[in-house]
Amino acid sequence: MNIKEKVYKALSSSRELTSLLVKDRRSRCIYPGVSPNAGSYPIIVYNVISDVPVLVADGEEMERRVTVRIHILTKDGHYEDIYSAVRKAILKLGFMRKQSLETAEKDVFVYCVDFVAGIGVDE
Repeated sequence: MNIKEKVYKALSSSRELTSLLVKDRRSRCIYPGVSPNAGSYPIIVYNVISDVPVLVADGEEMERRVTVRIHILTKDGHYEDIYSAVRKAILKLGFMRKQSLETAEKDVFVYCVDFVAGIGVDE
């Protein structure tokens, strides 16, 4: 299972998190990469934004650093409970918070958080 799949599994298996999100017609509330125009919020979009080698020995990559960006999209700007649930799920995977940013796009509030982890090459 690759890191993107692990992140999705961690987020989607959190009952605490999914109970705070609105599901679309196909019962989705967590989207990899980009969300369709869901029309209802809050939802989550996640991306792997960086995957770089950090430890190389004898010409072989031994460890890499992966950064995952999670966007929490809401209509009202109230994301604190959702962020708390996201944080719990992601920290269990060995990630730590790197940075965050609040923004608004048209009529949607977006809380964007980057989490980073050092992982083995085979993960």
